[in-house]
Amino acid sequence: MDPAVKKETGYIALWVILLSVMMEAVFLIIGKWDLSVLGGNLGGAAIAVGSFFLLAVTVSRAVASGKPEQASQRVKASAGLRLIGAGGMLALLIGLAHTNVYATVIPLLFPRIGLFFRPAIDRKRGVSSEAAETEGSDLID
Repeated sequence: MDPAVKKETGYIALWVILLSVMMEAVFLIIGKWDLSVLGGNLGGAAIAVGSFFLLAVTVSRAVASGKPEQASQRVKASAGLRLIGAGGMLALLIGLAHTNVYATVIPLLFPRIGLFFRPAIDRKRGVSSEAAETEGSDLID
């Protein structure tokens, strides 16, 4: 497996864990916390990190193939399949396991939040944008 995939997935997993803890605290503070919140958060977080991991592996393999048109098609097809899979897993969690809807769905936004802050973190650490795109995150090394 590509080392960049491991580093980037670890970076996203770290953000998902931190934001999940914060979300649990919010539910606790507002008095709405119960086990369905915890179950939903754990399930949603697993789906979010798993989906990002599958995206990273797909992109890595597509780029390694050396054919830009084929790589683009492969990534687009993967996006549709990942969306359908995530939706199915969310439906199972909410419908069968009776997890809290908000606590299950909100963690799907956490990877985007981590990616949003990535450039600022890299600038603060003195990493150029070109190096950050190719080397992965050193925050989890």
